[in-house]
Amino acid sequence: MPLRLKTLVLLGLCLSLMACGFHLRGQGPASQLNFKTIQVSGGGSAAQELRKAIIVQDNVKLVTSDAQVAVNIVNESSDKQILSVNSKGQVVQYRVFYRVRFTATLDKQPLIEDGSISLSRTLQWDENNILANESEEGKLITEMQRDSSQQIIRRINAAAKDVNKASAASAASAIAPTQP
Repeated sequence: MPLRLKTLVLLGLCLSLMACGFHLRGQGPASQLNFKTIQVSGGGSAAQELRKAIIVQDNVKLVTSDAQVAVNIVNESSDKQILSVNSKGQVVQYRVFYRVRFTATLDKQPLIEDGSISLSRTLQWDENNILANESEEGKLITEMQRDSSQQIIRRINAAAKDVNKASAASAASAIAPTQP
């Protein structure tokens, strides 16, 4: 296939993908956050990853006080359990767990009172390569922390959207005249 034809086919595929409204997760008009400022409190890696995820957002500013949305990372933990063993009784797979508990407020009103995210991944284990196994486990936990921070942002955004819709509906009903 000539280079020009390949280029035209690739260009046609890209244009058709853009025309259908496809967006990567976290991109596009539906991903706009319903708040302008956010404060993240709590220590640990979950809070750090959440701060990093917020900094890359275009329309939200991370502040240290007087934020529209305040998120508190209450607790985070990671654990692993044996998933399978071989015929010699050696561990072959682990299941790695990561849990985060958080609360969120919108304009100092409770938005999410006891949010919890639990993630798990499978870790292949090789008794002959302990350092690589531990490195892979650390990478899996870091990946789960990033994933949980994105899930926290999406949950807060969805809850804030529901609150905004409810407040707009109640304001509209208060303005509408009553019928006799």
